[in-house]
Amino acid sequence: NHNNKNATLKKQGSVWKNKLDPETLKGIIVQNPDAPLESVAKNRHAVIVNPEQSLRLEVLNIPKPWGHEGWYTGVEKRGVVKVTDEYGKTELPYALNIFKKQVLADHPESLILLKTLNPVSEDVIGDLYYEMHEKKWEVYVVTEIDQTAWPSGTGIIKAGLHPEKIKDYQEIHGSKWVEVLLKNFRETIGEYEKIRRQIDDSTEDIPNELHEQELKLRQKASNFVGDCQVKVGDIISFPVFQMHSLRHGIKVIEFQTPHYERLILMFAQKVLTQNHWDTDDALNKMLPVVYEPPELECLHKSSGLLIERFVDFPQFTADRICLEPETIWEDQLDGKYHLLITISGQASIIPKSGSPVKLNREEALFLPVGVGSYRLESTGEIPLICLKAIPK
Repeated sequence: NHNNKNATLKKQGSVWKNKLDPETLKGIIVQNPDAPLESVAKNRHAVIVNPEQSLRLEVLNIPKPWGHEGWYTGVEKRGVVKVTDEYGKTELPYALNIFKKQVLADHPESLILLKTLNPVSEDVIGDLYYEMHEKKWEVYVVTEIDQTAWPSGTGIIKAGLHPEKIKDYQEIHGSKWVEVLLKNFRETIGEYEKIRRQIDDSTEDIPNELHEQELKLRQKASNFVGDCQVKVGDIISFPVFQMHSLRHGIKVIEFQTPHYERLILMFAQKVLTQNHWDTDDALNKMLPVVYEPPELECLHKSSGLLIERFVDFPQFTADRICLEPETIWEDQLDGKYHLLITISGQASIIPKSGSPVKLNREEALFLPVGVGSYRLESTGEIPLICLKAIPK
C-alpha cells in the first residue's frame, strides 16, 4: 500500500537445499496461483518461515555411550536439527538465515543449545564423564529419575569437591589444604586411569581381580567429588570451571552456551572421542569448592502463575514458568529470540500476528524476534511447567 507510510511488508518464505530450475518452479506455482508459496513449500517438503510465527523444533536423537541426547538447537558435524511444520522440514540454519534480521536481530545464529540428556538406568554404563568446561556454561533441570536406579526418587549428581574431604584436608594441612588435596586427587585418578586403560585396551576376558581393583579405585577417586542430591524439578547449574558428572537414570533438560569443549577428569568407560584424559589440565583450572545449586529469583507471582529465574549467565537467562490450567501469561520479546520447552502440561503459544501453536511435554519452539509478543496459555488438565531461555 503506497499510500500508507506506516504499512510494513509482511515477509515469509521457504528455502531448501537442492536447486529448482525456473520452469519447474513456475509449473508448481501455476497449479495453485492463489497460494504460490504454500504450493512450493509442499512440493519441496520445506517449512514456511514467517518471522512473526514461531518455529517448531524437531528433536534429533544423538547416541552416546551412556544413553542418548535429544537435540533441539544443535548444529554440528554429528547432526543438524530441523524445524518442522505442516509442509515439511528445514534444517535450522536455513530457517534462521532466510530473514536473518527479523528472526535473530543481531544475535548469532549459533543459538543457545537446548537438549535433553537421557542416561540409561544402569550404574556405571549410564554415568557421564567427570568433566569441566572452560567456556561452556550449562544448566540442568531434572525431569525424570528412574526408580530402578534410585528407588527413593532421589538421585545423586556428582559435583564440586566433597565437603568432608575439604574438612579433612583443612584440619590436617591448614592453609595448604587445596594444594595437597588436588595432588592426592590427581594421584588417585592416575592410579585409576592405569587400571581403566588395562581394561579398555584388553582383547581378552578381564579377570575378576582387575574388575574389583577398578571398582575400588573408581570409588576412591569419586569420593573426592561431592554428592548433589536431586529430585524431579530440581535445577543444577554449572558455570565454567565446575567439575561435575551426571549419573545414570537421571534425565534432564539442558540449556547451555554453544561451546563444544570439555576437559575430562575421568570416566568409568572407554572414552571414544579422544585418546586421553585431561586430568592435570582440569585440576589446575578447577574451582576447589563445594558445589552450590543456583538460587531461584521470583520474577512474578500471582493467582495461578509463578515465574522464576533459575540462571542468569553472562550469555543468557533461563526462567521457569508455572501456570495453572486456563491461566494466561503475556510476554514480550524485546528484540531477543525466545526458546520455549514444556516439562509438563500443555501449552498454547499465541503470537501477536501468527497462528497459535500447541506444545506438549518436551516439545520446543523457537520464537523469532519478529514475533514481538505472545500469549502463553495453559490448556491442559494439569498445571503447565514451561522453561524459557533468552540470549543477552
